[in-house]
Amino acid sequence: MQLEIHGQHLRVGDQIQEHIQRQMDFALGQFESWISGVAVHLEDVNGPRGGVDKCCRVLVGIKHGKTIKVEDIDVDFTVAINRVADRLRQVVGREVEKRREKKPTGKT
Repeated sequence: MQLEIHGQHLRVGDQIQEHIQRQMDFALGQFESWISGVAVHLEDVNGPRGGVDKCCRVLVGIKHGKTIKVEDIDVDFTVAINRVADRLRQVVGREVEKRREKKPTGKT
């Protein structure tokens, strides 16, 4: 699965990158053959002012189909990433299930 990680106005450290990789593998690994790519965007909206402003936005491209976007904001990037991964597993799972139901089996 092709995974891109971007930080807007911040440096994404190795520890966060590894956490993102683990969470995306866990959430989307079973759907890997259906996914064309995953882009993770992290942003600290308020910068040094603090607050509930750590945004994690993930775009998942479904092969021959649409792009799914899930976003979460929290005080901590790790929490936002975890919640996004949980929702992605559900949303992508529903999309893949719909496509499986529509796919012709070739049986008569």
